[in-house]
Amino acid sequence: MSESIGHKAASGAIWATIDRFGYMTLQFIVNLILARLLMPEDFGAIGMLAIFITVSQVLIDGGFGSALIQKKKPTQIDYSTIFYWNIFFSGCLYLILFVTAPYIAKFFSIPILSGVLRVIGSTLIINSIFSIQKFRLQKLLEFKRIAISNLSSYIIGAASAIALAYHGFGVWSLVSMQIIYGIVFIVVLWVITKWHPSLCFSLSSMKELFGFGGYMLAANILQTICQNIQGIIIGKNFSATQMGYYTQASKLDYITSYSIPQVIVQVMYPVYSSIQDDRARLNEIVVMNLRVISFLVFPILGILILVAKILIIFLYGEIWAQSVPYFQVLCIGGFFVCLQNINFYAVAAVGKSRQLFVWSFYKWGFLLCALLIGMNFGMFGILWGMVISNINICFINAYLASKHTKLSIYTQIRAILPILLVTAISISIGYCACKIHVHIILSCILIVFTYTAISYKFRLKAMEDTKLAFLKLLNR
Repeated sequence: MSESIGHKAASGAIWATIDRFGYMTLQFIVNLILARLLMPEDFGAIGMLAIFITVSQVLIDGGFGSALIQKKKPTQIDYSTIFYWNIFFSGCLYLILFVTAPYIAKFFSIPILSGVLRVIGSTLIINSIFSIQKFRLQKLLEFKRIAISNLSSYIIGAASAIALAYHGFGVWSLVSMQIIYGIVFIVVLWVITKWHPSLCFSLSSMKELFGFGGYMLAANILQTICQNIQGIIIGKNFSATQMGYYTQASKLDYITSYSIPQVIVQVMYPVYSSIQDDRARLNEIVVMNLRVISFLVFPILGILILVAKILIIFLYGEIWAQSVPYFQVLCIGGFFVCLQNINFYAVAAVGKSRQLFVWSFYKWGFLLCALLIGMNFGMFGILWGMVISNINICFINAYLASKHTKLSIYTQIRAILPILLVTAISISIGYCACKIHVHIILSCILIVFTYTAISYKFRLKAMEDTKLAFLKLLNR
């Protein structure tokens, strides 16, 4: 990796971290406030509609965003072509959602969902306007501008949601947050980037990008549908209140299982693509990322499982206590979720989007079967079905990396197994401390001390990788 790319990657990692954790902190605080102003069914209503919005958003991006990042030298014509296509296609999708909204509301037997979907669906058009600018900045590793745009937009959107929730607007406060966030994001991006599309549209450019992006689109659609299908299953077979409990537990789990790994993945994907011809270097970086993410995330997930009840009641109030076991099960799945995308994007970086698409049928078909079987055993059947599926997805992505980048599964397991063992020992000691009535805070401190001490004593490679990563960021 050249020094220039290394410098940009380090700088990008800093700003991606600021963006991700700044957004996560703001979202966490806002969610605390809204959880005390709104009812579980308000969150449940938005959760039921998530699949329709997210699948539509994937259709709009069409895999073109990934294709633009993967392409070594995308042109202004490439960016402009996809910009205009996204706006046109998002308008078509919004029209479909607008027409079908009453039928979706009838399916869930919640009339208000019709109006909510028609309004929140407008975010598809809003998001399509800024998406290409965001992908362009990612390609250039300009994560500072993304961070500024994202955080400032969220602050304004969240402030409007809190104000509306305080005045009794219920679910509409959540709707307003997404719309205002998107509008402000557009304005800020256009001001600080000064990029604008040219008056051109190239069919040849679309065809070229779709050659890679088409398979990414299909893979992402399958992934998005199956990752959100539980919303339809829960919403149809259980109450909006239970859906609200699940949504809140999922949001809290997302902070650890997704946010920390995503900081690394969104920075490293352009880097993976830039060194796609040097497989040895690519595999070296992938293994390092596996170790760093495991070292950071595994102990946090273990601690969260241990303190789940106290944490959720303290943060959200007694009304959300039923979210506790949901959250604990999701955290177990998080051990595998946090590692999934590292291999996925390594395979994508070397241009094997077709293989990702083909294997998506198996991965997400497996999840669908697990959910359909699990629903017969209630909410926990669905949650454990998700955990089993996450294990399956993690190993399939590892297999694909072993096949297309020559990074063996054995090497990957060897990289994370010591971290898993140290985490298990540390959490077991903390659990035993709780059982003999040691205060929960002291038990958590004991876990962190044990984890750090064992890692240092046995010179875990993951600890050295994590230390070096932080030192590089500080030096930059």
